[in-house]
Amino acid sequence: MCTGKYGDVPRMPVFPPGKGPEVFKGTVMHSLDYCKLSEEETVELMRGKKAVVVGYKKSAIDLANECAQANQGEGGQACTMLVRTLHWVVPSYSIWGLPFSMFYSTRLSQLFYERPNQGFLRSLLCRLMSPLRAGVSKFIESYLSWKLPLGKYGLTPDHPFVEDYASCQMAILPEGFFDMADRGLVRFKRASAGWCFSENGVVLDNGTKVEADLVFLATGFEGKDKLHEVLPKPFRDLVVGKSSMMPLYRGTIHPLIPNMAFVGFVESVSNLHTSELRCRWLSGLLEGRFELPDVKAMMGHVAGEADAMRRTTRFYRRHCISTYSIHDSDGMCADLGSATLRKANWIAELFAPYNNKDYKEQ
Repeated sequence: MCTGKYGDVPRMPVFPPGKGPEVFKGTVMHSLDYCKLSEEETVELMRGKKAVVVGYKKSAIDLANECAQANQGEGGQACTMLVRTLHWVVPSYSIWGLPFSMFYSTRLSQLFYERPNQGFLRSLLCRLMSPLRAGVSKFIESYLSWKLPLGKYGLTPDHPFVEDYASCQMAILPEGFFDMADRGLVRFKRASAGWCFSENGVVLDNGTKVEADLVFLATGFEGKDKLHEVLPKPFRDLVVGKSSMMPLYRGTIHPLIPNMAFVGFVESVSNLHTSELRCRWLSGLLEGRFELPDVKAMMGHVAGEADAMRRTTRFYRRHCISTYSIHDSDGMCADLGSATLRKANWIAELFAPYNNKDYKEQ
């Protein structure tokens, strides 16, 4: 199953009767449908229109930026973003002149973060190194607060940067995004889940009215719902575990669903790389190069991943391996009988960032 988590089934907000899209005189569109339009169609749709974008993650930010670009010049209208949960955004992969990968993608850096099923000594090490982890997060936050006008627009999150990184919710800003905000083409409104539609726009939970001709819902996708359409009935209720994550051993095998594998349901900094390694691992399994552990052992490993995320971030309901990606890859390489240490020497092994080139097939 390679249907993935994004696309096909949009996550739609639910409203009380008489307060949903049916009362709005304008156009309501999910980001899924927006992506199907050509560039010319998007410009024509947004130019001169008052737009509201619901959300503050990658799709929402990109959509608001395109809306602002379409509304430059005479007759242009501002785009208003409804922000429910703040997340850290990054303008580039450089922090105070240092490569971002140095902070989270080396063996040394990942040594101090929680990983699944770690023993007592590693747990003790992680506890002792918590000030260092917090210091790295603060270092990155200091750069972002200096580089971006987060305070000016009330967009500074109240949680550490590492929690967004550990849950794969860090967004890269499009170039010039806050320049558009400084010009008044992008505005920000904090909103809870209690907002609703009116005839002429949306109404926030505090009674504030925002006029709109267009409302874009960048509210995500229901990736697991697609699986309910495919899986036989006895297995449909097993898709989501107690942690609200899909329980997948090595991010691929559901211990309780036989003869089926899943690719694309685990996230990292590079989802393509993560999925490719799992395809290679799955190929090795089908070729008989190794055998799966028993169901109890696989369930224990899956539970360990959920526990590691729960200890690292409040947004643990996403299956993200960012802070222990090298350890995750080591496990798959060991299963395949491949080398787990992929660098030329021990200095590079400790201090050089790991990336997809390190896992090129020999």
